[in-house]
Amino acid sequence: MRQKDEYTYTHSIRVMRLAYGYAKYYDLPGHEIKILKYASLLHDIGKLAIPKRILSKNERLDDDEYRKIKKHPHIGYLITKYILHMKDEACIIRKHHERIDGKGYPFGLKSAEIDELSKIISICDAFDAMTTNRVYRKKSNLHDALVELSAHAGTQFDKTILLNFFKYINSKFNTINVFKKG
Repeated sequence: MRQKDEYTYTHSIRVMRLAYGYAKYYDLPGHEIKILKYASLLHDIGKLAIPKRILSKNERLDDDEYRKIKKHPHIGYLITKYILHMKDEACIIRKHHERIDGKGYPFGLKSAEIDELSKIISICDAFDAMTTNRVYRKKSNLHDALVELSAHAGTQFDKTILLNFFKYINSKFNTINVFKKG
């Protein structure tokens, strides 16, 4: 992955660290922590099949490019399940862009259809993407990223997991709680 796209490589490591830290903080069972660790590290492995020009594009993707990028969770599923023989991790990778409201991809699954570990990766993925510089935009500060996540509670992100993520981030950075109640 590092040879294909340096950003995706370092992003994957940061997402794994966030997810692993969250899992340890909330004392998830050991087998779930192990699955989450590897699934979060490999969550974007499907981007190996996406053209580099799309991954490093510094402007908005056109419809065709966006359709291609939306295939990476399923491609990642295929790589991890059939090549790396990681069935549990593969299922989580395939769902990391699903949304609570059913507007995610690749399947448009809704809340109860998405497993907890995929929901955790989704939040860690978005948080890291917002708090790091991208080719097409500057990073957000910690407070603004948390406010943005909060704005999508119950639509994109699971409210309970998001609230717990905020508590975990607060334990690390002593932030204010910006989670909107209700």
